[in-house]
Amino acid sequence: MTRLSSLAILSAAAIALAAPAFAKMSVQSAESLCKSEIGKQQPDLKSVKVDKQQTKATGASFVYTFKVKNADDSAAKLLCTVDRSTDTVASIAPATN
Repeated sequence: MTRLSSLAILSAAAIALAAPAFAKMSVQSAESLCKSEIGKQQPDLKSVKVDKQQTKATGASFVYTFKVKNADDSAAKLLCTVDRSTDTVASIAPATN
């Protein structure tokens, strides 16, 4: 009986410690979601690159800064926010700097 209860305790501990791994959205999948949404809103872009140094994650959202190059070779920065509770892009806005 001791082995069975020890096994149950170990199994419960493993599941509890693995719970964060079951999060709905990863940083990479949220980034892909942003790239896709930016592409839908501005289909004539030459390139869309994430600035990984400025990526932020909180319990509620992911915030990415993207460097985009337009068809006319002008460049801009966009902020994309992904809501982690709904797994959707909450906003895409021009970056202030």
